[in-house]
Amino acid sequence: MNSRERVLQALSHRETDRVPLMYRDVPEVRSRLKRDLGVESDEALFRCFEIDFRWVAPLWVGPELELSQTERRDHWGVEWQYHRFSDRAGYWNEKSCPMAEITDPAEAAAWPLPELEWWDFSRLSADCDACSGYAVMTAPGYSSPGILQFPIQSLIGIERSLMDLYIEPEFYHALIGRVLEFQQPFVRRMMNAAGGKIDFFRMGDDFGTQQGLLIGVDMWREFFQPALASLADIAGEFGAHYYQHSCGSVRELIPALMETGVEVLDPLQVKAAGMDPAELKRIYGRDLCFSGGVDEQELLPFGTPEEIREAVWRLLDVMTRDGGFFLGPTHNFQDDIPTENIVAMYEAALTWRG
Repeated sequence: MNSRERVLQALSHRETDRVPLMYRDVPEVRSRLKRDLGVESDEALFRCFEIDFRWVAPLWVGPELELSQTERRDHWGVEWQYHRFSDRAGYWNEKSCPMAEITDPAEAAAWPLPELEWWDFSRLSADCDACSGYAVMTAPGYSSPGILQFPIQSLIGIERSLMDLYIEPEFYHALIGRVLEFQQPFVRRMMNAAGGKIDFFRMGDDFGTQQGLLIGVDMWREFFQPALASLADIAGEFGAHYYQHSCGSVRELIPALMETGVEVLDPLQVKAAGMDPAELKRIYGRDLCFSGGVDEQELLPFGTPEEIREAVWRLLDVMTRDGGFFLGPTHNFQDDIPTENIVAMYEAALTWRG
């Protein structure tokens, strides 16, 4: 059984020879892991851990986005600033939100869009061929579009992205419609260029906090469900499965996500309220596949390798019955996670026998 066969069998809720393995990180961790493990390429790193997925994206050939070493602009015109939170790591945060003062639906409907010609789609089919034997997924970033977190929060600001659902609904609908005028043809061109070789269409949005939802279910259904479904439907025309990323406590949203066509929910963030693996498996495990599950908030940064191995084995005892689970961290591996703990996580998965 190769990696792709393993992933698709687990997706169909059948048990596999071992659990499929997912990988997520920040750049600082990837550089450190390659150095510590003595490998030079990303592919060599993935092979060290026997990762079952590979990621593809069209090539950016558009305008220069790097403004300086600590400033950049994205394809929506949002400027970002790099902020260090330690000597070794940092994150990019919005420097400005270009639509922060706009509330007129007509202005939202006329906002300048990225141009499809800013990407080279011609290599996608060959890139997928280079991933033969692995499950192919759209890469995080522009190839895994969202609606709420990016680009709307980045365009109008976090507070307005939540408040305007109530106080400026006409503007909000117009903005979502405008975003889709770019997202829909982008997804269609990407999937068509790949020639049906992409197995998973990933969408990235955060709808949960540590304690509950950012947005009520009814409001989510009104504003976001139709938009996400439209993108997933396009990808589905090319045989891709719908893989939805959302951090946080999204238990109340799961039925609506499944209505929208979600087949895989990532991550299973076990420290968030209501995200108990055993309970979610019991209620939704026949129809929904979960990805993640290894706690990145406390266990991976602060646990010992032995504690991590034991936690992984307990998780697999619950989640791998009848397939439907991909094991990975509950967020990107962060710089505070020791290399030996990441190694222990994957070794535990590879040595678990059920």
